[in-house]
Amino acid sequence: MPTNPVTITVTGHAERSFMPNRCVVRLNIAFDGATRAEAADPAAKSAAALAELIQELENNSARLLRRTSIDQVQHTRYRPYHPQGKKLPWNYRSTATGSVTFRDLDAVVSFVDRVSAIEGVDVGHLQWTLTRKAHAKALTRVRDLAVRDALAKAKGYTQSLGCKRIEAVALADPGMLNPGQRPDYGPPAVRMMAASAAAPDSADTGRPAIELTPERIGISADVEARFEAS
Repeated sequence: MPTNPVTITVTGHAERSFMPNRCVVRLNIAFDGATRAEAADPAAKSAAALAELIQELENNSARLLRRTSIDQVQHTRYRPYHPQGKKLPWNYRSTATGSVTFRDLDAVVSFVDRVSAIEGVDVGHLQWTLTRKAHAKALTRVRDLAVRDALAKAKGYTQSLGCKRIEAVALADPGMLNPGQRPDYGPPAVRMMAASAAAPDSADTGRPAIELTPERIGISADVEARFEAS
């Protein structure tokens, strides 16, 4: 057993997964035509239908939505490529993007099904997230587990040395105890989206019903700790 106090420096790591409590649905509207009107008119019609659907959800007393946005329809034109360099007639394109953030994750399936039925509207992707409050609470829990992991390591070393007493003298984020020797720790891992898996045909639409399965969000934390054992 050492006669003088022994300094023990360790890292602690922990990671846990949490169910998301928000879902951001990214939307795209796109139409092409030989004239500006052929692209612009249906794009405006679909954008109006999308806005009407979103307004219906915003008026729901259950407060299904947290935030919504629909950009103005943008109009562009381009000439198709020709291998011999011939100047082809202009093609016109009208596009718009939008996003809808859901508080109620159970409402996402119905919305995706309904919005997909609007001509020219595509669901870009689903972004499963945690609110800032929920993320902070989850991160606090994971950091606590990381500290416990560091303490468990230090106690293991203490027992190996035959020491009876251990005392924490420093606790820090990675790299703070040993500047210039920071391990390659990355930010908390966030895995978004798990969608699909067709279910039986819907009786209302005749299309396959949509089944969405949010993927749990992984959060990790690392700490450095210094102890004195004797």
